Amino acid sequence: MSKTKLRRAALGAARFLSIGFALVMLSGIALAQSATGQIIGKVTDPNGAVVSGAAVTIKSLDTAREVTAVSDDQGSYTVTALQPGLYDVTIQGGNFKPSSQRVQVTVGSKVSVDTQLTLTEVTSAVVTVVGSEGLEVNTQTPEISNIVSGTQIRELPTLTRNPYDLIGLANNVASDDPGPAVPGVGVSGRGAGYNINGLRSASTNVLLDGVDNNNNYVAALGQNVPLDAVNEFRVVTNNFSAEYGRASGGIINVATRAGSNAFHGSAYEFNRISKLASNGFSVRAPGTFTGPMSTMCRSIRTGRR
Repeated sequence: MSKTKLRRAALGAARFLSIGFALVMLSGIALAQSATGQIIGKVTDPNGAVVSGAAVTIKSLDTAREVTAVSDDQGSYTVTALQPGLYDVTIQGGNFKPSSQRVQVTVGSKVSVDTQLTLTEVTSAVVTVVGSEGLEVNTQTPEISNIVSGTQIRELPTLTRNPYDLIGLANNVASDDPGPAVPGVGVSGRGAGYNINGLRSASTNVLLDGVDNNNNYVAALGQNVPLDAVNEFRVVTNNFSAEYGRASGGIINVATRAGSNAFHGSAYEFNRISKLASNGFSVRAPGTFTGPMSTMCRSIRTGRR
């Protein structure tokens, strides 16, 4: 083989590897976007005309991190890759007075914050939270989804302390009947343990911080997550976009808790014993008043900071 052919073969292999590396990096960026949120908005003046070149500052209340943007010729702006949490959105342009709004960003959300600037400064003691927990209205995408907030995850009772048990709070989901265990593996449940829209639970795509969290061999969870480590998660049941991929049933998009500037901690114990529980139907038959109480003891001690 001549040197020219060898050189061409080497160049072709280098191009192939470069293209493959670029595709892998772009796919990673696309997946990471689904674990964060976006703020999209339009800036106008008192007459409804667009304001271009307006300075947009988005500050996290948890970490004090600031992200800046500038409205384009159409008065629009987009800020991506925002961790779930509360943000102060401040907009200032031209001779108009600054405008500030507080925004709740959730996992995988696109929050619309349209702002009309005024000539006089408006002050108010009431802070309105746009897209607050449980009140989110999606005006950017056609997807149908439910958000399970961190408050629900921490406060609602769960016997197993498994955050995926709270998927049942969403619409169009039903608990899956586990099938026989896979020989040599021991896994009986598929997916996250719920059917979405009547499809098999194995048809659900589970994401953890934007990364695939599925065991493709047995169609089960790839990695269980402690309840205390989960910040919130979104259950997407219909019309999800191609950025998620894989699923024909639905999407479970989980975001873990991140750090903040505030030092905080907690300690708690869940205790369940037979002395404080009523007897069960299967233990004491109807019409009889004797029989041993079922022995039951479940104690969970944990803490976090």
